[in-house]
Parts: sequence; C-alpha cells; structure tokens
Amino acid sequence: MKKLVGDISIDTLTTYIEKTRQEKCASGVALVLMQDDKIVYEHYSGTHHSESGARQIDMNSQFNVYSTRVTYIGLAIAIAVVEGVLNLDDYIKKYLPEFSEEILGDTTIRHVVTRCTGLKFRGQEVSRVFELGTHLEGKRPDLLALIHKRATGKTIAEVLTDKVLEPLAMTQTGWMTEGKNTLVCDIKSPASFPTLRLGSNDGADRNLYVSARELALWGNLHLNKGIVGGRRILPEEVFNLTSKVQSPDTLPDTLSKFGFLWWVKDNRTSYEYDELGSELPEGSFQILGASGCSCTVIPKFNAVAVRMYNSLYTTDSDEFDYIGDIRRFGNMVAACLK
Repeated sequence: MKKLVGDISIDTLTTYIEKTRQEKCASGVALVLMQDDKIVYEHYSGTHHSESGARQIDMNSQFNVYSTRVTYIGLAIAIAVVEGVLNLDDYIKKYLPEFSEEILGDTTIRHVVTRCTGLKFRGQEVSRVFELGTHLEGKRPDLLALIHKRATGKTIAEVLTDKVLEPLAMTQTGWMTEGKNTLVCDIKSPASFPTLRLGSNDGADRNLYVSARELALWGNLHLNKGIVGGRRILPEEVFNLTSKVQSPDTLPDTLSKFGFLWWVKDNRTSYEYDELGSELPEGSFQILGASGCSCTVIPKFNAVAVRMYNSLYTTDSDEFDYIGDIRRFGNMVAACLK
C-alpha cells in the first residue's frame, strides 16, 4: 500500500518504524493497522534474533509485549467488577492484609488501576510517598493480579483464556513457560546473547508473548466494546471501565489520565506528561511496553495500530527518546488513518 491514506503515506510510516528499529538495535519489527474491523496494512521485517540461522519475522512471530500485558490484567479486573466480585472503589486493604492497614488507608482499586496510590511497596513493607490520588507512579499489575486471585479464586490467565482467548481462537497469545520457535528473543545489547523471558502461566508475570495480529485483535476487541464478528464476547460495561478515564477527581487535570492501565487521551492533560501523540483524537487509548511493543486504539477513526520490537537495549539510556518516539508514531498513525 503506497497510496496516500491521510496526510502521510503508509510508506513514510514504514520507513519510520524501520529507522526506529535500527536506533533501538532491535533485530525485528512488525506493524499491523486495522480499520473498520479489517487489517488494512501489515509489515514484517528482520529476524527473531541477531545470530546466524534466526527465523524471519512473520505473522506468526510472537513478541514479549512487556508492559502492554497490563491491559490484560486490567480486563480481568474489569470483568470481576462487572460480575460483582470486585468494586472499583473497594479498599485494597480488604485484599492485602499482609500490609499495614493504616498506611494503605483509603487506597482503592481505582487508585491502583489509574496509577495514583501514592504508595511504595518493598517486599512486605509499604510506605506513603505522596498524598493519595494526587500524582502518578509506576504500574503495579502484580498487586492487581494478587487482588484478583484472592477475590475470584482464579488466575488472570484462567479468566482470560476462558472468556477471551478460547472463544476468539487466539492461539498466538500466551504466558510462556518454555521456548518454541515462534517466540521472538529479546535483544539486551548488540553484543549479548538473545534471551527469552519465561515464567509462570498464571498471567501475572512479564512473559506474555503475542503476535502482532492478535495484539491488533486485542485492541479491536476494546474498540468494539466486546463485539467480534457480530458476536458479543463480553459485556459492554467491561470496556466502559477499561478504556475510558477512571482517574479520581483528585488528580490534577494536567496529569495523564487512565482507564484500567490504558493511557487515555484527555485534552486537559499537559503534553509534557503524556505518551499519546498530540494529533491523536480525544478518547484514543494506548499502551506501551519496554521492548517497544505498543497498541494504539483510535475510536474516532475506528482504527487500531500495533507495532512490535524486541529490544531492551536502550531502556536505561538517554540515547533513545522513548516518549518522543511513541508520540511520533501515534501522530503518524493518525495522519495515515484519518
């Protein structure tokens, strides 16, 4: 597809992600664009790692999506809320008795899914570092998975396999406990050996591997609020929780807003704090993982954009501008699909 789709061509977007692949020292990249429930463009290049004999990246390649996985945990939490097992405004001390009840205080599940608890956990210790619901912090999907297990008696993976993965025949999405030839290796540095991150299959670990197509289908499931191919998979109420702003009113307008761990575009947010590109319409939502994998959902354009990389090389380096990159990607996607 070389024609002009929006303000820029698909070729321009493809050139950009290839340039980024080189800058990140990733061995492979995948790009999938969906619009109106159809894949309108795919691009695959590179290999599963940089050693000789590596498999070529293709539609079956499964990347470790790292923090993109938190939206899977968020969906499981939302299902539990809609089913009445959890309440968004439940105090987390109800489910985490091993931590100080006094310090947890009035912290709720809402504060955890929108990243504004003000708490710092270290082992079995917890401390308060800022006032509840007033600033942003890192994600704590481990706490959410623990709360979910204690409330429902089921793991994240059990719920999602039963309610999403099996009904949609998503066979290229899974928490990997052992290697297989469709898994794309992580590149930690150009000089290091490629690695796979394996772990438990309970859905709480950073070992979720997904193909680019199935991550796009995941985004499209959210875009269509639980309907796939005319069939309802999950209640609409689940997605009104996950991908609409749930941040508490106490959070300053200028700070980024979240659904259930998805970044949600809110035009009151200061661009200084946001991962979402300035040209993405309000109501768009997005998630980004450490290796560069991302899923951007644009309801206004009825579209989903997924890109996959496999590099952890510049995670702790100032050489690569992660925020600038994901913003540029979002802006270019918006220009292509609007």
